[in-house]
Amino acid sequence: MMRRNPFSTRFTRPGEIPFVFPAGNSLETIIEAFQQPGAQGAIVGPHGSGKSTLLETLSEHWRKHGLVEQRVRLTASRKRETIPLSELDANSLLVIDGFEQLLYWKQRWIRWRCQQKRARLLVTTHGDCGLPVALRTQPDWALAYQLSSMLLACDVMAYEADLYAVWNEAPGDIRAYFFRLYHWCELHGIYLMSGQSKGAQGLPV
Repeated sequence: MMRRNPFSTRFTRPGEIPFVFPAGNSLETIIEAFQQPGAQGAIVGPHGSGKSTLLETLSEHWRKHGLVEQRVRLTASRKRETIPLSELDANSLLVIDGFEQLLYWKQRWIRWRCQQKRARLLVTTHGDCGLPVALRTQPDWALAYQLSSMLLACDVMAYEADLYAVWNEAPGDIRAYFFRLYHWCELHGIYLMSGQSKGAQGLPV
């Protein structure tokens, strides 16, 4: 049977695992904040904290509410992606992942254009950008441990000290944590087996 590392990209990329909402926040509260045409808001948090995962979780729900999502992902090497402002209307939701990559005047211009067209605007950013904060992503050890257990699909109490040490190498970045756990699993020979139920996964002790 084929062995699969539970922290390989196919299992950890945005959309493959559910977003875990912090206390006091929920999917419903974010959806509600964007009910009215022209609503704007930001998902704020550090690199690797789950912002893109949250966008994937939200995506299918926008469709259920009759909204047409237009998503643009900006990175340091992709700052000049086309932003489809001419296509927006009152049923549109423009989602810009990586809003901090844009110059301040460009951010202001996009916000103004969305208001003109009564289009909704949702952005992700590393820091406050003047938009109402829809949610802050602030991963802690409790969340990291919960996600580790989910991906390993077993009782990981025997490995808690190891997982905690890996988390503390660079706390706060879930994406980097998963990357380090990929190598940890390779080192310890921990794999999921093809054809095996994740619920039946066993770890060597």
